[in-house]
Amino acid sequence: MVCIHIGAGQSRRTINKVINIFIKSWRTISLILLLILLASLFLFPSYSRSLSITLLSLSIGMAIIFTVHRHWVVYQAGETTRGQMVRDTTLDLIGLALTMGAAIFVGRLAGGYFGVLAGFWIGILAGFAGGFFAAWVVRSVWGRLVRVGV
Repeated sequence: MVCIHIGAGQSRRTINKVINIFIKSWRTISLILLLILLASLFLFPSYSRSLSITLLSLSIGMAIIFTVHRHWVVYQAGETTRGQMVRDTTLDLIGLALTMGAAIFVGRLAGGYFGVLAGFWIGILAGFAGGFFAAWVVRSVWGRLVRVGV
């Protein structure tokens, strides 16, 4: 067994490099994950539920890590205090949770309703559209509330 010891400074730089790579290519990663999920509906319908739960968990985890990392970098640069970093991170994570919750709730309602009414594919499209619209509304309202409170 080979053990490699990385100093604390090297470890932080390595983690920051990896996170920065993910941040720069998040659109591509998200699109690939979405295409994998849609392909699983056709190729492996029995696995699509567990795959969607896995992809949703990865997506939420990535969003949390990116949010915390963004505020941590600002704090490390000395542009904000620790208390303000914690406050901003907490507000961003609450906004993220509200946005995802609204998107999931409205997307499921719209998908279920239109899926029964007009068919499977219309239901999927309505779920996507409803989820995106709900996320956009909640995110913009939450952003205004946070800016007013500052």
